[in-house]
Amino acid sequence: MSHSASFALFCLLAAPSFSSAQPAASGYVVRTDADSIYLDLGEASGAAIGQGFTVYKEGAELKHPKTGASLGFIEEKLGEGVIRDVLALYSVGKLSAPAPGVQAGARVRLAPAAAPAPVQTAPAPAAAAPAPAPGSSRAPRWRGPTLPYPATGMAIADLKGDGGLWTVVSDSRNVYVYGYPPKDNKPVARFHHGANAPKIMSLEAADVNGNGKAEIFASLFNETLNRVETVVLELDDQGALTQLAELPWIVRGRQDGTDKTVLAVQQLIEDNPSPYGTIYPLAYQDGKYGPGRPAIRRKHVDWIYDFTEVNLDNTRPAVVSVTGTELIRVQFEDGYWKTSEDYNQTPNRLRWANRLLNFHPKMVARYDEKGIFGGLYVVKNIAALGGLASPFGLFNKGEIHRKDWTGVALATAWMSDIGGFSPAVVLVSPKGAAQELAVAVVGSAGKSAVWAFDP
Repeated sequence: MSHSASFALFCLLAAPSFSSAQPAASGYVVRTDADSIYLDLGEASGAAIGQGFTVYKEGAELKHPKTGASLGFIEEKLGEGVIRDVLALYSVGKLSAPAPGVQAGARVRLAPAAAPAPVQTAPAPAAAAPAPAPGSSRAPRWRGPTLPYPATGMAIADLKGDGGLWTVVSDSRNVYVYGYPPKDNKPVARFHHGANAPKIMSLEAADVNGNGKAEIFASLFNETLNRVETVVLELDDQGALTQLAELPWIVRGRQDGTDKTVLAVQQLIEDNPSPYGTIYPLAYQDGKYGPGRPAIRRKHVDWIYDFTEVNLDNTRPAVVSVTGTELIRVQFEDGYWKTSEDYNQTPNRLRWANRLLNFHPKMVARYDEKGIFGGLYVVKNIAALGGLASPFGLFNKGEIHRKDWTGVALATAWMSDIGGFSPAVVLVSPKGAAQELAVAVVGSAGKSAVWAFDP
């Protein structure tokens, strides 16, 4: 194993500094578990979620041969990783690779952290950042305020028809509207579903009726009627959410091989060998919402929450779906490719006709101004109790991954530990500001927040 002397610290002290970055804190490893490492660096040390760290061991002291001055100590690097949770007196991280030499008592140093950007304010347009190193970690651009409920869905759209954006978040029986980015946890509008025990599974927002402002489509399980349905809402001129319609179908969006999202509908069928009805595009005609034509039929796809279409190689769209074992499958005309890891896990699930239906988070593809594919964003939710809680839909950690197409596979370009799990991600283009990836994050305490990342 190679060794390197810590001359860098000496050089930094001797030269003037023009950086606004905060100095890197150092401390000790307190404990290691199967996939977690506990550090004695908490909030007071400046530790932040998404910040990198290096674990090392100090060796012999180096002294200048002429002056006898100490130049520091030889360091042996033991491992490195990323902070995924920060508490008052300690933080919890994850190593980027197995490192048997990392044990309690080892030294640790945080990567230098830039001064934080203002939180809860719309980011100003910025020059394009350099491409991240493959598999590198990424900190959020901003974090919104804490919302006092576990989010089940999120959509972001122009609800007033004036070009501005609004954040729509749901819990199991309410739909809330906030500004974008949310400035506080007080919604500007709220819709409460009056069924005995509804469960909102997902949200969509789009201008389907053509009146210039987006409607909200909240798909839910109505236990009172024992059916899956969608409530269509609109923000009226008085700023209240009003119900436009109630549909006996699920409404779900997918991309069509471009940056455009197309809404579709599907009905669930009881007492049938297959509970899945045919998938149709959502249409609006003669003042009513309903199934359009032709039907949407894709190879290896039955469930409307399992797929999207992505133009990976700039020739024709491929069907990208989530398999029954939650692998990501890329289906081409003459073959397919699958990930080796599982993604898009969700606690939003329903037992229907002896089947467990998973209402997966969306996979979102990004394209540049020329329509060239620029990354696929996927969620990796991690179950509690070392994965034992996955069959029960209990998740307490999560990661956001951007996958780039190498020509033969999807490879991680960057990822971020988000502390909690995520039910929804949305690629957002704010008016007059840089594009960003908005992520709904649910923490272990049952509260939520909206975070945003440079895509």
